[in-house]
Amino acid sequence: MKRKVYQGVAAILATLLLSGTAFAADIKKTDDTNMKETQTTLSKNALTLDMAVEMAKNNSTDLRSSSDQAEYLQKLKEDIWDITGSFSVPSVSYQQWVDPEIYAIYSSIQNISSNMTKNKYSEELTKLTLEASVKNQFTSILSDESSLAWKKKDTALKKKLYEQGMLKNELGVLSDYELQNLYSDYQQSEFDTVKLEMALQQEYASFYQLIGAEKNEVYTLVYDVAYEPYTMTQTLDQYVLNKLNTDYTIKLQEQAVSDAKFGKNYLSLTSTGGETAGKEYTFSEAQRSLKTAKQNKEVAIRNAYTTITQLESQYQAAQAAFKQAQAAYRAAEVNVRAGNTIAITLDQAALAVEQAENALRQLEYAHDMQIYQFENTELLAGGGTAVSMQS
Repeated sequence: MKRKVYQGVAAILATLLLSGTAFAADIKKTDDTNMKETQTTLSKNALTLDMAVEMAKNNSTDLRSSSDQAEYLQKLKEDIWDITGSFSVPSVSYQQWVDPEIYAIYSSIQNISSNMTKNKYSEELTKLTLEASVKNQFTSILSDESSLAWKKKDTALKKKLYEQGMLKNELGVLSDYELQNLYSDYQQSEFDTVKLEMALQQEYASFYQLIGAEKNEVYTLVYDVAYEPYTMTQTLDQYVLNKLNTDYTIKLQEQAVSDAKFGKNYLSLTSTGGETAGKEYTFSEAQRSLKTAKQNKEVAIRNAYTTITQLESQYQAAQAAFKQAQAAYRAAEVNVRAGNTIAITLDQAALAVEQAENALRQLEYAHDMQIYQFENTELLAGGGTAVSMQS
């Protein structure tokens, strides 16, 4: 009786060995098919990051509004020029009371000039924000597609393990509890796969809306991220100082100070004491806001740099884990050839390598995005808010 049971177990194990090999072949066949399909689609509907950014800009109502605003302000400037023959306000560092008519002209010039400057900065911020949004969604989709590809293979392997578990359970070499665990693992993996597929659909819908793509259009996103440790050509202190002088969010705050300074220094002869005090207070508040914005921006820049270094440390650790997974795969290969283990163990090791490789890819995307934000400090928190336009 025992001999028959052993023979049955041997037969089942032989089946498992063959099925594991077949599973590996199926994975390779699927990979080859997907690669051919991707190459075919790539030549027809390839969408690079630069192409997507350009589409988003063309689709942006905010950019069109900025352009319309610029034209409108230019016409107002020309009207003032036609009336006065000039478009400038004498710079003064002290309070000066002028006739109401002169004050009205100076106020109009200051207001138009300020709004032209703010509109220019706001337009640049809009372009930068659009580019960042496209880049973020672009890499997020690619990241999730990479995770989904691995998750599908993981689900297929867990299903195979469960099916083999049922055979072992029938032979009495696997308990009902262990079989239930295999089933739970398979079901959870299948659920995670479906959830990730749904998330990707939503990501694509949001991305297509951002770039103004047709709903029935299908693109293949093309973006090769080459990881490289970040290097700076100047000290961090010098970098912070330079960015505080060029950051558009800071420049908007500086324009607010300039506007408040005009309001403090130029007063109509009809101005009351309360109006004068109020404008002095507004100027002081604008200065404080600018100082706070610069302090917050400096902290944000330094924190962003720290995050870059942390991601690079994580990447080194992930590289080590990847090499360990590769070593484990090579060991599994030897054991399978020697007959010490079943072939599906090799598939598990192969998926572990893919998982480690996918972890590296996620860090590459995160590192790339963090550098982008670090180099475009307007995207970092702490820069203050854009000043609203006035007509």
